[in-house]
Amino acid sequence: MTLRTSTVPDLWTFMLELYAMPGVAQACLELQDRFELDVPLFLALLHGAGWGYRIDADTIRALDNACWKWRAEVVRPLRAVRVQLKANPWKENHEPVVAFRERIKALELEAEKLEVSVLEQAIIALARTENHVDKPARIAAVAHMVLSHFAADNNLTGELPQASLIVDAVRSLLRR
Repeated sequence: MTLRTSTVPDLWTFMLELYAMPGVAQACLELQDRFELDVPLFLALLHGAGWGYRIDADTIRALDNACWKWRAEVVRPLRAVRVQLKANPWKENHEPVVAFRERIKALELEAEKLEVSVLEQAIIALARTENHVDKPARIAAVAHMVLSHFAADNNLTGELPQASLIVDAVRSLLRR
């Protein structure tokens, strides 16, 4: 049973469509590497902002706290193994290792999908905003709050081109 309203598209489907858009995957990976950004959380919050859910710094902190252990104990270790298996040419070109790496990649994706299902339920339980700020501004504001949360000690000054690309892609996808 899903609690999602019929007007809000499935979060996982949205993320897959977004990630497939030109430049989005690379931009997400760059932000993930630079800030240890939780990409599923980031995209879920942008999606929620686009659909009018009230997202503030406390919401971001609460959802991050709800996911950090899963991310630290399941997602990141799977990612570390997958990346390590690709790091050396003999491993990358040895067919049994390549097949093993693909299975690890599938498990990592499944772990992220489980996180997304938890995030989706948490976000749709949030109140809708009564603020009449336009959707593009709301999405951009949430992106900045999430990146500021993950950047912690890194001062976020100026525009991050990766974030702008992702925000524009979210806006585009939500207009469809």
